[in-house]
Amino acid sequence: MKNLTWNQVAYTNFPYFKYSLKYTLDSLERIGAHNIEFYGAYPHFYLGDVTCHDIKAMARMLRERHLQVINLCPENCTYPVNAISSNIHTRARSIDHYVKGLQAANEFESPYCLFFPGWCHFDEDQEEAWDRGVETMGYLAGIAESYGVKIILESAPACSSILSSTEKQIQMMEEVGSKALTGMIDLSCLFYIGETVEGAVGKLGIDRICHVHFHNCAELTPGRYEHRVPDDGVLDLGHALSVLDEAGFKGHFGCEVFAPYEYEPEKAMLEFKKYFEEKNMRY
Repeated sequence: MKNLTWNQVAYTNFPYFKYSLKYTLDSLERIGAHNIEFYGAYPHFYLGDVTCHDIKAMARMLRERHLQVINLCPENCTYPVNAISSNIHTRARSIDHYVKGLQAANEFESPYCLFFPGWCHFDEDQEEAWDRGVETMGYLAGIAESYGVKIILESAPACSSILSSTEKQIQMMEEVGSKALTGMIDLSCLFYIGETVEGAVGKLGIDRICHVHFHNCAELTPGRYEHRVPDDGVLDLGHALSVLDEAGFKGHFGCEVFAPYEYEPEKAMLEFKKYFEEKNMRY
């Protein structure tokens, strides 16, 4: 790699969801992690359960292990979180969930939070749902600006997000018009929605790609895939790295996998470490 560096690799707690918080943080420290992407979900840090005291205690646990959160990713796209829901109670609870995420990111000194605006029923008015999304993200962006945190938007299939294409991601940023909103790419989500890394870089511009969810993906049943470690799947990750390297990507690569790695999550993170070592990331 000519430009990409080891400091851009961010190990994660995503696959540790069957282990305690202490074990997870100790494991990440053990494998040499410094920058991490932190998944704010049960059993480690579900925002609906934590108090301000829990947030401060978590910040202390991170400092003790020299772990720096570079992106806080609270639960985004499964029940009960949907910040554009037509149900006012669900929407209000989800917005509060994200506000607490911004408060936690500020305490962790994380520069970014990853928020999905939400999803809408396929049989409801799509324009009304979009308008709720613009209103919601505008409100959250105003709070993010006050903390000095940026909200990352991610494109994903329509069953998970109204941002179902790179164009929709750009449209949301432009309609909200806040410097606190920026973009990212998820390699498997690009694959699911029929887009390419080159296309996303060309449309967003490399300066608006602040994060990459880096993983491979494997087909489970026709049309159904799951995230996998780098050497197991259908994606050409070497090509994706080369495109981002040539474009001058400055953000982080979040090593995002879940099942089937819950039994040996540390082993999964070490697979990412081995992959990046083989790609000669600069120190």
